[in-house]
Amino acid sequence: MKIECPACHQAIPAEDASLETGWGKCRRCGEVFKLADVLPGYTPPAPAAPAVPERPFDAWAVLERDKDRLAIQIPAQGMRADTWGLLGFATFWLAFIAFWTAGALGVFCPGNQARAIHWENAIFAAFSTPFWLVGFLMLGGVLWAARGSRTAYLDASILQTQLRCLVWRRRKTIERSAVQHAREAAAGVRNNDTGSSYFPCSAEIIYEKGSFRLPCASAPEQKWLIAQINDFLQSVPYRPSPDTDRSQDFEWQRNRE
Repeated sequence: MKIECPACHQAIPAEDASLETGWGKCRRCGEVFKLADVLPGYTPPAPAAPAVPERPFDAWAVLERDKDRLAIQIPAQGMRADTWGLLGFATFWLAFIAFWTAGALGVFCPGNQARAIHWENAIFAAFSTPFWLVGFLMLGGVLWAARGSRTAYLDASILQTQLRCLVWRRRKTIERSAVQHAREAAAGVRNNDTGSSYFPCSAEIIYEKGSFRLPCASAPEQKWLIAQINDFLQSVPYRPSPDTDRSQDFEWQRNRE
């Protein structure tokens, strides 16, 4: 079929019209035009979908995907060198606070066991309460780092997220129509004294009125998880279900345990 320049009506040679990109250029007047404007029935090719990166060899996340579901689990990391360090510091902290509180109560005063603790001592010892809370929070951080896990389950109808640590569990179900996309989210906690980092990056699933973060061990793992989630959201259309509020038991996860 003959192609003419829409500006000067000069015939366009075949080498100056690219069917792959959908654009043409006139050598005479320099006009650049869309082939769809001059070729009836021509449809430009759809842009190629970006390739999903492969799973990094050191990725921490466990991902399972089939035609209509995606399940991602961030397993517990166990006791590592930095976790042991935090446990040691928390133990020292609580031991020191216990010693200070006992001293404030007058436990170490001669003959104090034979008489009741004065209210002045109790008030003075109460000032240690915030320091006790900090110590127990550090112990909680050690427990979560060693035994805490995160799970995200996606299908055509729902997104279900789960936080789990030993017997404690918190699960949330969001309708899939409210899920938007996944993006990068900084979630690092850096120790300025040792220079160590916990979860320096994470993938964040955005939905209406909230988000859910999946900690990553490295930037390549972060890009891999984000690409997998966004590819699933684009390739699997939303389908409403009357059982949207169902509570998934994560059969795939139970099979691993």
